[in-house]
Amino acid sequence: MTDMCWATTNVSDHSPKETGALSRVRWMLPLLAVLCGAQLAGCRPSPAGNVLGYLVAKQLGTQPPQASTATPGTLIGSVESEDGRPIAGATVIVAEVDGTPHTAVTSADGGYRIDNVPPGQYVPAAVAPGYSEAALEGLLGIPKLMTIRPRETTAAPALVLPVYAPRSLPTNLAEVTRLRQTGAYTATAAFPENAAADVASYIFDYAGATVDTMRLYLPQERPQGARYPLLLLVYPSPVDDWQEVSVAFADQGFAVVALSPTAARGTDAEAHAQDARVALSLARAGALGDSIGDNRPVALGGSYSSAVLARLLRAAGGDLAGWVTLGGLANAFTGAADFYSGRLIVPFPYELLVPALGPPNLYPLAFLAYSPVYYASELPPTLIIHTAADQILPIRQAYDLAAAVKAAGIPLETYYYEDVSHYLGIGENLTDAGREMFYKIVEFVQRYGEEEP
Repeated sequence: MTDMCWATTNVSDHSPKETGALSRVRWMLPLLAVLCGAQLAGCRPSPAGNVLGYLVAKQLGTQPPQASTATPGTLIGSVESEDGRPIAGATVIVAEVDGTPHTAVTSADGGYRIDNVPPGQYVPAAVAPGYSEAALEGLLGIPKLMTIRPRETTAAPALVLPVYAPRSLPTNLAEVTRLRQTGAYTATAAFPENAAADVASYIFDYAGATVDTMRLYLPQERPQGARYPLLLLVYPSPVDDWQEVSVAFADQGFAVVALSPTAARGTDAEAHAQDARVALSLARAGALGDSIGDNRPVALGGSYSSAVLARLLRAAGGDLAGWVTLGGLANAFTGAADFYSGRLIVPFPYELLVPALGPPNLYPLAFLAYSPVYYASELPPTLIIHTAADQILPIRQAYDLAAAVKAAGIPLETYYYEDVSHYLGIGENLTDAGREMFYKIVEFVQRYGEEEP
């Protein structure tokens, strides 16, 4: 079983030594370029440049950033739509160099006020229901810096949010994406007892990449004409490594569509989310066969793939009846702060992925996009699962998401447990907690997943 974590490599004793950090830059640059992804917002001036600056700062002793002890200041401003209308209920964020966020929610006139901001330079960013994330920009789209001074109030220009409009998908999606089945076989799992499923592997082309990681798992011995609720599983690492999990859920009477990141996308979670949206749309349109019921499915992901799901949830809108996040990322800003303070264990060779995104105070969009705590009102019914033993993504990520979902009035269920795992362990890694969380997920899908009307 593969760990559900940002990186799919386990922590090991062969991690590189701190003293050799600068000498590793040359060979890590190609890796970092792939990791960040060519289209990932916020990777400016470049992932390699961001990492080089981080490593130099560590050698000079200026990294991690020191907490400011100066008297804070205040930032005020407004958020409006592209046609100049004020946007109420938008969340505005400025982040410190280490990622620590300072936020405010706009009032009816679109205005905001963020107090207690440490002196320094910041690029404000915002998001609102129905609107895309955006950061304050100057000429030629260059991030516009706002300087906060002690005891002073700084007024920022209006922050303009475009309407969120995901790319429309064609009605003949299977034809356009050249969907084709590449295999069919039977798979089994040790849990639940005698679990088995019929599996079909698929491949499709979309947005310049060939996606060969889609699998359909169906219960065996299906009655004629049987149709099953759809469960979409978005895994953080190769889909076939998670086969026992997929089989286990199919064995419970679900049509399981499973997907994992495509190498061509790097870690561009937005691109992976659009791939998942295509897979979801193909399944709902009947392109994978008539065993999938006409329902609004539930999606599940964990750790890195929770960031993919966060983007999918925005793009899919009401197409999903609920979602499950296991050991997931909820606030990338506080995740960055945990990284810079040394509270996270990030496996080699991905320990420089956070610095590759750039300083959060200057390039907040990459962090905001993967922080569903700030657009929780758009989430469907939510099940949050997390272990207190998690050192890759601390459990406070779950607590923060739960608070945001509850405040937004979204149906919420949680399962917090004590375990050493960071993932749903099935098979050889099955624990009592893993068994209990499995059935909690099954019950959640049965409760919110809708079979054919």
